[in-house]
Amino acid sequence: MTDMAQSHYQLGMNYFQGKGVEKSSAEAMKWFRLAAQHQHPRAIFMLGRMYDKGLGTAENPAEAAKYYQKAAELGYTRAQNILGQAYIKGRGVPADYDQALHWFRKAADQNFSDAQYNLGLMYAKGHGVPKDFIEAKRWWGMAAEQGNPKVQFTLGHMYLVGKGVKKNYSKARQWLRQAAEQGLPTAQYHLGMMYAKGTGVLQSYTEARRWLQKAAEQNYLDAIYNLGKLLGSGSEEVRDPATAVVLLKQAATRGHQRSQVLLGQHFVKGIGTAQDYQLAFHWWTEAANAGNADAQYNLGIMHLNGKGVKRDTLEGKKWLTAAADQGHTKAQYCLGVMYSTGKGVPQDLDEAFRWKEAAEFWESL
Repeated sequence: MTDMAQSHYQLGMNYFQGKGVEKSSAEAMKWFRLAAQHQHPRAIFMLGRMYDKGLGTAENPAEAAKYYQKAAELGYTRAQNILGQAYIKGRGVPADYDQALHWFRKAADQNFSDAQYNLGLMYAKGHGVPKDFIEAKRWWGMAAEQGNPKVQFTLGHMYLVGKGVKKNYSKARQWLRQAAEQGLPTAQYHLGMMYAKGTGVLQSYTEARRWLQKAAEQNYLDAIYNLGKLLGSGSEEVRDPATAVVLLKQAATRGHQRSQVLLGQHFVKGIGTAQDYQLAFHWWTEAANAGNADAQYNLGIMHLNGKGVKRDTLEGKKWLTAAADQGHTKAQYCLGVMYSTGKGVPQDLDEAFRWKEAAEFWESL
């Protein structure tokens, strides 16, 4: 590789990033091609990325794979890892676990942490190799020690739930914190939930709020929901029902069903907001139509009681049945009572027994 090739590559990157010049994919491609003629691996790799993403040219995964292959054969670890992923997905090349393993291992042996993660993933899933969590953990450990937050989270979560390893909350907290401190929202969320529940740590709603807030600021929906839940019903040190409602609305408007259900409860009870049965009905309907059993149960009760809607026993029974069919025990008990008393439905003791028996079964699990 010559100094000229490096200059051409750098000029290509300047155009690609708009650094000191007007951003131009076409100009970037021109300079990458000149550098690639001198076997510059990064320039060859960048040509592959541009074909892969359709930048400055039509998207062409097969052409992209050819450039990745050339760069990979020159020893460029990033190309080796991307080529491995292409063989996993069958993008631009035939799907081939053996080839994926070959290229992941090439890059992993050069200490490329993303490839070490992917190689570990193949062992964890048994793709092209016998499933082996010990080998997966070995590769993930190498990547995590290099500070790869995605791998640190993977290890932390393994220790948290005991998947492939014995549960170890101390190690879970160690790896999750390292990933969380690098800004990974999934790690921030799980660390926050450890503090919220007191899982392997001294329960601290303040710490829970701190980490959930960081994940929520990155639009991590489960974090937004759980932060709203914490502020709505947590201890006095963090309790803030008005902010809870704001957060739950953010997640609810993006289709997060548990947020829609909890937001409806805030409107029914007037917690952090004015009492409004119509808005509760709206959010529960959104979640119920998406198949959420809690929302279906709540709608059923609303229709039976006539709160926020016109009393409608048939509509109430419809929603209770939808929830009960999903194993919702309260809905099953309600249907059992309705059929045993004949309230709103023809009395049917066999049907009453069926629903009460179903509820007892689900409660025993």
